[in-house]
Amino acid sequence: MNTPAHPTVALAMRSYSGQVELHDHDFPQIVLPQSGAMEIEVDGRGGKVDASQGVVIAPGARHSFLAERRNTFLVLDLDSPGGEPSLADTRFFAIDPQIRHLLGYASHSGALLNASSPVASAWSALLLACLARPAPSAPQRQALARALAHIEQHLGSPLSARAIAQAAGVSERSLYLLFERDMHSTPFAYISTLRLDRAIDLLGRTLLPISEIAQRVGYADQSALTHALKKARNQTPAALRKAARDTQAQAATRLRQA
Repeated sequence: MNTPAHPTVALAMRSYSGQVELHDHDFPQIVLPQSGAMEIEVDGRGGKVDASQGVVIAPGARHSFLAERRNTFLVLDLDSPGGEPSLADTRFFAIDPQIRHLLGYASHSGALLNASSPVASAWSALLLACLARPAPSAPQRQALARALAHIEQHLGSPLSARAIAQAAGVSERSLYLLFERDMHSTPFAYISTLRLDRAIDLLGRTLLPISEIAQRVGYADQSALTHALKKARNQTPAALRKAARDTQAQAATRLRQA
């Protein structure tokens, strides 16, 4: 029995500075967030790639983007000049828990993804399967995007279902249904995961005090962040920061030896 072939893929972690002028390429490209954000326009439609949203750029689609401050994106190039059929109706897409899990794996196993084509292909196949799921209708997609944007903008402040629903233009019940169907999560489970992911990112790439990181991502103090990380990830902020520094030091050593 023949198994369907997956397109050849190229995965890379990339950082950008300033504006990249309008251009196109003859293969599909998927841009996913790891840290920071970029403003992007694809065929005249503007949007943002950040912790809540990624983008599919179709072959031949004219696009430009602007990225400021420190940032890292996972960029997937597919060797499929005619386009990937499963992505035909996809442009901007929400980072749901399944995709966030894949991004977490990529963040901690980047060297393995870069060194192993089979691993990169398997990872990419899982991502494409996530993106191939039936998309919500346009009004539902827009409501979810508004909800995610509100959460992103107010992550460091107390968040309520009522305020998120008002920002999305739906009832609280509809908000929960949207998250259950499209994010496979509740609003507050999503917020908790996003806060921890953002805290881990800041611990790894900044020298900010842990107490300040806690407040930036919505925890009352350092103790609250430590408790949440221990409960959900079996880690402490100090251990995560040390692991990130050790990884960075090892990478720097390899570069010097190359």
